[in-house]
Amino acid sequence: MVAHVWRMRARKKKSANYEKFGLQVTLAALRKIKGCVEAHFMRVESRKPEYLWVVLWEDQDALEAARDNTAWKEQIKKFESGGFYKTIPLELVCQSLGSFSTRAAKPRPAKKAEKSEEAAAAPSATAGSSGPTPEGE
Repeated sequence: MVAHVWRMRARKKKSANYEKFGLQVTLAALRKIKGCVEAHFMRVESRKPEYLWVVLWEDQDALEAARDNTAWKEQIKKFESGGFYKTIPLELVCQSLGSFSTRAAKPRPAKKAEKSEEAAAAPSATAGSSGPTPEGE
């Protein structure tokens, strides 16, 4: 898992427009990009309008592929033309070393091809194998 983090200070007069842009344009664009697992758009509690994006990607390859994606490029052009930021955003790419979540993940239904592959790979009950013993053998 790779986190792509952006920290940006917005212009006060444009902060409401930037929030609208982030919620309506950026999140919609990220949702369309393959490999984007999760995205968080946050306002930093501060006297000045400051924002943080934390976008989780399946891996570094997914992030690199996203940078070439048309939806990503269009969103960046719109962001830059909006004149939202006061200073150049800080951008970090972070490799996950570990994580946890208290949210229960919803299982995704397997596609037909995946179901048939799983069935072929599953051991047969008639093959004479049994599960692990209490000792783990």
